[in-house]
Amino acid sequence: MSLRTVSVLLLTALVAACGAIEPQGCRVDTVADLPLLPHAGVTAVEATLRGRRVALLVDTGAVVSAVSHNGAQQFDLRPGADARFTNLVGIGGVTFAPIVTVHDLGLGHGLVHSLDLPVAADFPRPVDGLPVFALFGADFLSNYDVDFDVPRQHFGLYKASHCDAAMQPFDPPYFTVPFREEDGHVVLDIRLDGHSLTAILDTGASATVIDRNDALAAGVTPDLLAADDVRSMTGADLRVVQARRHRFGSLEVGDERMNNFHFDVADLQTGTTLLGRDFLRFNRVLISYPRRMLFIQPVLSRSGSGQQQAQPVADNARSR
Repeated sequence: MSLRTVSVLLLTALVAACGAIEPQGCRVDTVADLPLLPHAGVTAVEATLRGRRVALLVDTGAVVSAVSHNGAQQFDLRPGADARFTNLVGIGGVTFAPIVTVHDLGLGHGLVHSLDLPVAADFPRPVDGLPVFALFGADFLSNYDVDFDVPRQHFGLYKASHCDAAMQPFDPPYFTVPFREEDGHVVLDIRLDGHSLTAILDTGASATVIDRNDALAAGVTPDLLAADDVRSMTGADLRVVQARRHRFGSLEVGDERMNNFHFDVADLQTGTTLLGRDFLRFNRVLISYPRRMLFIQPVLSRSGSGQQQAQPVADNARSR
């Protein structure tokens, strides 16, 4: 059985446990309606395994779902006698990962008794006091509408049927941005300092990472990069990548513009810029995989809206 088939079975079990609503003549099944774990710095939800509370990362940048190395050790998950392996792609390259079987994984009202997942590198430190056991990747998410509302700490997973392209997933104001699904990734067009480029929407990236070639094309010179601070990043492949922290004039995604933000610049294995959690901090983003469309709602203070004004970090600004 393939990893993708197992992930579809997982979602089928979760759908069966949830109710349905029918807005505007179409049917929407709620697969997951969960709070995001607070103060995490990552996009994560709570789950249970063998009666114990754990954290699960929700990562659109990961092609396949995976168990953390520490999680496999803590729950004594080991490859069987007929061990299987698969390739995992990280920011630095490809790693060969063993596959283990996870039993009794609970998410919301759903419970799955048997799930085969590869073992990746260790994920971040505990989230809200919970050990990070696994991540859900594109194989888990790509048949659904996935709602990331980081400003309001909410995660939703929905299955829509008989809903046309004009479907409105939430109340205005919002705008839409089309995307392409390439090798499991959500790929969209953005602008960096006025230069057009493509980027992967990566909810597992704590911050946006600009591919070095994109930075050079946008006018950043090697000398400017050499003067920037250096930091290290580690991906699912356990490879450490050196990045330069550079300040850009603007990054535009549809109608949203981030001014004077610092982004990491690195040589990425994919050769494609990663749009990360710093964008999600200011925007509610619903990824409609079936429609190949992003619905983006900037979090702005509006009269009578009850929304909170998101405050950028020092000397960063955003505009519409």
